[in-house]
This record gives sequence, C-alpha cells and structure tokens, in this order.
Amino acid sequence: MLAVGHSARDTFEMIHRKGIHVEAKPFSIGFRIEHPQSLIDRARHGPNARHPILGAADYKLVHHAGNGRSVYSFCMCPGGTVVAAASEPHCVVTNGMSQYSRNERNANAGIVVGITPEVDYPGHPLAGMALQRKWENQAYLLGGGTYQAPGQLIGDFLANRPSTRWGGVTPSYTPGVQLTSLDAALPEFAISAIREAIPQFARQIKGFDLPDGVLTGVETRTSSPIRIRRNDDDFQSINTRGLYPAGEGAGYAGGILSAAIDGIRVAEAVALSLASE
Repeated sequence: MLAVGHSARDTFEMIHRKGIHVEAKPFSIGFRIEHPQSLIDRARHGPNARHPILGAADYKLVHHAGNGRSVYSFCMCPGGTVVAAASEPHCVVTNGMSQYSRNERNANAGIVVGITPEVDYPGHPLAGMALQRKWENQAYLLGGGTYQAPGQLIGDFLANRPSTRWGGVTPSYTPGVQLTSLDAALPEFAISAIREAIPQFARQIKGFDLPDGVLTGVETRTSSPIRIRRNDDDFQSINTRGLYPAGEGAGYAGGILSAAIDGIRVAEAVALSLASE
C-alpha cells in the first residue's frame, strides 16, 4: 500500500521515473485570511455570540467569480493559528489549525481559487507540483527570504495598494509576516477572483472585508497535485500489479477523515486479494 501525504514530492518524482501511472489533478491556491474570532462570532451567532454551548463560530463560503473561477473558504480554523507548512527550502507555505479549545484570538481560513491541469498546468503529470514550487518560492522572496510570509491588510488588498503598517489584527503566523503587496504572490486570475470574492463574502458575514484583517500567503497544499491512478474494482495501480495507492497523496482523499475512509477501503481490498491467493 502506498499511502503518502500530499507533499511527498520525492516519492511522486520517483514513481513517475519508474513508470507508474501518474496524472495531474485539480487543486486550489490562495491565501490565509484572519479576522478577530469575536467578529465571526457576532456575525454568525448574533446576541448569543460566545455562549459556551455554541463555542467559536465557523463558516463555509463560495463565490463564482466573473472570470469563471470558483473561490471558496478552505479548512476554516475557529480560534486558531496560521502555521508554516513548507516542506522544501526557500519556500513559504501556509496552513491553519485550531487547538481543541478553539480559544485563540483570531479565526482563519484559506481563501482559495480552483485550478485545473487542462487550463493552468498542462503537458506533464508533475506540472502541478512545479506550479506549487514556483509560487511557494515567490512567497519566500516576497517575505524577504527569511521564511517570513508575505502579508497584506484586507483593506489595502481590495484597494490595490501595498500595506505598510499593521492595524487592529495581529497575524498569528510564525516566524512572522512581512507586509507588502500580494499582487505578485499568485497568478493574476487568482488575485482578481479573490479581490472580487471578499466583498461578496462580506454580504454573508458582516465584517468579512474588515480593513484591518490580514491575508497571508501562500496556501498551495489544499490537496495533492497528482493522482496515482488505480482500478475501480481491486484498487491496484492501473499499470503496476501489487501496488495499492491510497489516501490524500495518491489523490483519493482531501483530508484526515476521507483519507482514513479510503485507507480502510484499500486495506479491505488488500485483505481480499491475500485471502484469494
């Protein structure tokens, strides 16, 4: 069973060299957005905000932009922290997490744009991985080459001006955030789609376009950039008998629970195969 994570790039390169069938798959790219958790609580729970029964509020948002791209919230972390998730040198990658208590000062989520191999990285099974590396390295450079992440206030991002000073929201990312313009942190179509989406999200969550809120770049590891194709019946690789691709890195799951479920299904297929020998 091959059950690697979605950032196992050395493994992806190795199996491709050995001729195991790999294909590019869609994923998403964007930024982490941070607001005061109290703002999200008030917008979602109204006068009952912070009631102990309700806890920290969360959200799920989607917008279909005028340029044909879909923008959506990803891995929303109530009362959480933006964390470093780079797996290679000279790259910056963000992710998010919440402790069990969900009582940190900020809410954060990925605000990401869907991309596809047919349109955005055609021609090679590992082209999506190369695209990830390109923008992760760009984030490293925009952050000053010190593994700080590039960031921008929401108000400045919407007004298309660089940020020069912090407002009322302190970013949670460690080792720090370097204020700049994020216009060069992602492809233009992604920037314009996110810029269009945030005011639309504010129609659903009052204050989502808070000028002092923070965008931190970049979020590029929403799911695996590849799929290790397998048969529908026995879950083995379509061209390598005895190899069972499973979980998120293989392109068959998008998170902890779905990866666990897929792992159970593949383990059952392995057991059936062994029992029939």
